[in-house]
Amino acid sequence: MTERFVSKFSQLHGVEIPMLRPGVPSFLGVPIARTPRDLEGADAAIIGVPYDRPATAGRPAGQWSGYREAPADVRRFSLRYAGYVPELDLDTFEHVKLVDYGDAEIVDDLEQSMENVSRKVQEALAAGARPITLGGFSPCSSYSAAKGLAAVTPGKVGVVSLDAHGDANDSEYGPHGNRAPGSATWEMRMWDHCPNIDPTRHVEIGMRGPRNTRTVVETYRKKGAHLYPSAVVRRMGVEALCLEALAHAFDGAERTWLHLDMDVLDIGEVPDWGDEPLGLSAWDVTKIVHEAGRRGLDSLSFVYVAPRSSATAAIVCYVVVYLMAGWVLGGHVGKAR
Repeated sequence: MTERFVSKFSQLHGVEIPMLRPGVPSFLGVPIARTPRDLEGADAAIIGVPYDRPATAGRPAGQWSGYREAPADVRRFSLRYAGYVPELDLDTFEHVKLVDYGDAEIVDDLEQSMENVSRKVQEALAAGARPITLGGFSPCSSYSAAKGLAAVTPGKVGVVSLDAHGDANDSEYGPHGNRAPGSATWEMRMWDHCPNIDPTRHVEIGMRGPRNTRTVVETYRKKGAHLYPSAVVRRMGVEALCLEALAHAFDGAERTWLHLDMDVLDIGEVPDWGDEPLGLSAWDVTKIVHEAGRRGLDSLSFVYVAPRSSATAAIVCYVVVYLMAGWVLGGHVGKAR
């Protein structure tokens, strides 16, 4: 017997929940786009990135097992929500056509998986839809999404990265480590491989803690990137941060991309998962993405989304709805570039 799902959206509108596959409904119960042609008329598209990898140094070996299930878990959890934002008296679904474009295919060959993510992002952009990628680890969930956007953007690309850890090492785990795009190197390779992603239009927000290194901080400074550690965000306040920091990425850029590593959140924000203390609040993160939406953000990528975490899934849903609200209030619906 096929499992039947009911959502807030389906109850409000008297419709059936579209199913990506048995047991996996669409995100927020929105329509499904199965082919590039189905993206026609969409303002934004959810793209799952079901990629996991072994844990990095210093972590328990199995800590990251099962992360490939996160996109499906978040989709199932999302059905408790619709698109209304009370304080704005705004129902985002009255203005934004969001579709679920399924998952990028992740295979045993990492290079092919990375290409599959990039291609999926490009297909959304070609149809006039802003890609929102949802899922696992770098490089598939970060580097590949940025590379896909940059490859079809003639002008400069501005980047806003929310992350507890700087990922601008030249090699993984020491001078003789792997220099391929990875969890610790993807920003450096992004700058190397995508000439139109300008480090001077890179904004790094939320860095904190002793898993970071002086070398990475010095790299940001040497390349002219704009660094706002978590302590600076707390001192400035998120409103002032948005006014100052987002301008560095958006001014003069043809397109913009926001990388949201969920470990930027304080450990107390996600008690069933949290990674690091002294981080940003769910309000901080949602506000930053909302304000980026008001400025016309072209693409958002969620990274390090934990499976089986209701708190993480709830924050993902809020961020997407508030991003759409930002697009509406900024007058960017129907104006994907």
